[in-house]
Amino acid sequence: MLSALLAIVLAGATALAARSAAPHWAHTAGLTVLIVAEVYLAIIVGLFLGVRGLGRRAATRASARLLALRRPAGRQLGFAFLVLALAVAAGIAVSLAFSPLTGGVTATLKEIVRDGSDESRLPTATMLTWALIVVRLVALTGTAEELLFRGALYGWLRRRCSVPATIAVTAALFALEHAYYPILVPLVLSFGVGAGWVRHRTHSILPTIAMHVSVDLSLFIAAIALSS
Repeated sequence: MLSALLAIVLAGATALAARSAAPHWAHTAGLTVLIVAEVYLAIIVGLFLGVRGLGRRAATRASARLLALRRPAGRQLGFAFLVLALAVAAGIAVSLAFSPLTGGVTATLKEIVRDGSDESRLPTATMLTWALIVVRLVALTGTAEELLFRGALYGWLRRRCSVPATIAVTAALFALEHAYYPILVPLVLSFGVGAGWVRHRTHSILPTIAMHVSVDLSLFIAAIALSS
């Protein structure tokens, strides 16, 4: 609730300020990118404020238990990236199995990159927009979504459900969040299952954040190649 309130306030204030101070820029992709970044920032801040509101000792315990903010070992990061490779391969394989319905293998792969990145914004992006995109990809998107899905939501569900059920529900909700791009659903769902398994095995979301950022950056690099 706090994250949603922060997101509404930030987005509303930014839109009003942009339309007043820079009306031309307010009609570019830059404003959209900035507002999306602010929404992710609101999720991060809201979750941390919610935990901090429990008191210092309780907040420390909740950060470790509910948000799973624990430092992973090197072998756990290796395990996470092995799972990531398998999850990405599985998701893309499912998409390619249906590629005859989506224009063929090449067209399907291009659509995955296009819908999973800012490829459509890059040709007209200003330096400010590029900077906002990179900051969002590196620092905000993966952190916010993993804190929400593999952190708070996973921790809440795990106290009530089995591990397989918790992984399945969080993965399904994660896929639902991205369902406005149907071509991404197999990849997002397989990632959600893999990230949930890594969360269970490592008791930490830091490896899943690293996984998430790696996927986002890979799609971004591919998008640059497509738009050049």
